[in-house]
Amino acid sequence: MKPVLLIAVNFVREQRWAILVLLLWVLVLAFLGLATDAARQSEDLLFVFKQVAVYVVAFSVFFGSSAIFNDRRSRRILSVLSKSVGRQQYLSGLVLGMSMASAIYGFALGVTGSWTLGEAGFPVQQVWFLMLCLVVACTLAGSVALMFSTFLNPFFAAGATAAVMALPAMVSYTTGSAGWAYVIPVYQLAATVLKSSFDSPGKPVWSPIIWAIVETAAFWLLSVRIFSYVDIAVSVE
Repeated sequence: MKPVLLIAVNFVREQRWAILVLLLWVLVLAFLGLATDAARQSEDLLFVFKQVAVYVVAFSVFFGSSAIFNDRRSRRILSVLSKSVGRQQYLSGLVLGMSMASAIYGFALGVTGSWTLGEAGFPVQQVWFLMLCLVVACTLAGSVALMFSTFLNPFFAAGATAAVMALPAMVSYTTGSAGWAYVIPVYQLAATVLKSSFDSPGKPVWSPIIWAIVETAAFWLLSVRIFSYVDIAVSVE
């Protein structure tokens, strides 16, 4: 467990500048909360909150699609896997690192949202449920990207991830069957955040979260299986 945690912490450290950029958006929401009348500008604050929230999903795809590539290009992966660290532990550390990065952002946004939106009358407990949806969606999106990155370069891995996440939502929209949205429920979880409003803040629905956790584990297992056949000694450009 210690190697997994060390890899995760190192991943967060390496992505500190990207995380800092995300946290700057949280500061924008905090500034708007200070500079405006929350009661009168509640809808504007909620709009900014939702927009700021979904940015981290795109960053999670970037994190997952580039993590292995960066370590292979710097040859760091050879030193890591030569220290009694298995490939399964290495990938587990990356998934945990992505979860930690999104959780840091979700916590900061949750605190800011509880203050700004709570003052305007939005249920604070719903703010934190939306943050849970966001973190779970980010972890799943990152896991899908990580799976593709085991055999594709970051650009194609990110594109394949976007296609896989969007396809169930498109099928659900065209067929009118809501069940398709649960196949890869990243869109479903993001939509929970985007569709919330002061008139209808929504109620906690746990099934997409449960499905997302199960599928995160499935994509992690698939990543481990594929990565076991990858020759990491081959240099990448």
